[in-house]
Amino acid sequence: MSGIDAVRKIVETEGQARRIVDEAAAKGQQIIAEALEQAEQSRQEAIARARQRREEALRDAKEKAETEAKKDAAVQKAVELILNA
Repeated sequence: MSGIDAVRKIVETEGQARRIVDEAAAKGQQIIAEALEQAEQSRQEAIARARQRREEALRDAKEKAETEAKKDAAVQKAVELILNA
């Protein structure tokens, strides 16, 4: 192999190496972007589930409070009827 052939081979090999490194860097960026997208999607889903649980808890608390208020009103009415009898 002559000196020119050797230099040509080195330049070719360096070019291939540069392409491989560039492709790996691009693939790495793609993986990071996909991971960030999945993380954001998971975060949004967790927030939605938390909001739903909060709404259910508030609804349950409101129903219990209304039930207790009705019981209190019934007891008060019964006491008034007994005292006024």
